[in-house]
Amino acid sequence: MGSPLGVLFAQAYMCHVENSVLSSINPSPKMYLRYVDDIFVDVDGDEQLENLKRALEENSCLRFTIEKSVENKIPFLDVWVDGSDGTFTTDVYRKPSDSGRCLNGMSECPSKYKKSVVRAYVARAFKICSSWSLLHQELNRIKQILTNNGFPLKDIDNEIKTKMDLVNTTALDESSKFNNINLYYQNTMSSGYKKDEKVLKEIIKKNCTPTKEGDKLNLIIYYRNPRTSSLIMKNNLAAQKDKLKQSNVVYKYTCNFNKDGALCTDEYIGYTTQTLSQRLTYHMQNGAIKSHMTKSHKNNISREHLNTNTIIIARNGNTTKLKCMEAVMIRNYMPLINIQQNMCGTLELYGSRVAGWKG
Repeated sequence: MGSPLGVLFAQAYMCHVENSVLSSINPSPKMYLRYVDDIFVDVDGDEQLENLKRALEENSCLRFTIEKSVENKIPFLDVWVDGSDGTFTTDVYRKPSDSGRCLNGMSECPSKYKKSVVRAYVARAFKICSSWSLLHQELNRIKQILTNNGFPLKDIDNEIKTKMDLVNTTALDESSKFNNINLYYQNTMSSGYKKDEKVLKEIIKKNCTPTKEGDKLNLIIYYRNPRTSSLIMKNNLAAQKDKLKQSNVVYKYTCNFNKDGALCTDEYIGYTTQTLSQRLTYHMQNGAIKSHMTKSHKNNISREHLNTNTIIIARNGNTTKLKCMEAVMIRNYMPLINIQQNMCGTLELYGSRVAGWKG
């Protein structure tokens, strides 16, 4: 339990058991369905059911319990199977202990996680409910559960409408003719996760193209919680030695690009509340440094060049003070790359961040 391979091991073991039991037992079940170790069977009577149970236990180290249908009705996982009228109907099943709680719609987490909660509820209803009346009943129950957990009713209705339109659409989706290539990226949850996602998607869009025309590239970002060690105060108050892992810093980049025997000494000063490594990754995609390298030297900027020629010149955990420190450093150093970029009108005047001072 808890291991990523747990389900795989369980599946392999149950397949081994079934190969021994189902090939030897007579008569065999009319219907035999299994999910991991939960089995749904249709047999002729209690005696055949007991024989099957005994055979499964004799050929394994497992112990099985039996739950029989009542009036031809029985739950199997999250499906309520009803065969009381001579035909089978299915509906969503919830245990009596289910309190209707889920991820709260007002919690601080990526918005796509909240959307996936609504989508999962709606998709399950459409998949399991075998009639429109049962589906309508389940969708009303979903609305009540999700609104109780802080989800806007508008978001729920939009997801239901999207799913309904998809069901009613008979034309083939053109994108289904091509492959969807998924790229997975693990990130650490922070208040600036939306900005991170935007930059990562821009990086993939600019630098990655499927080899087959028509294939679609999807970046799927999932999150992990910060490590406990990053949430507590450490006894060692020494500054982090690796500059690329430091955050809340003011940094200075010096071009140092040698062209035609002349060394370029143009500088750029900026601040970041993220790690310096992340900030330099953004500079590789767009901004003043990349623009300077392209226009002045007709060359592409490399990560090794950025790492080597960037130093940290100030630190402060307060974002407002950090911005002020950046503006003061720009005033003192007068970095040409900042000034050139301001002249192009793509950045605000660097002195405007400090009240009462004019550049």
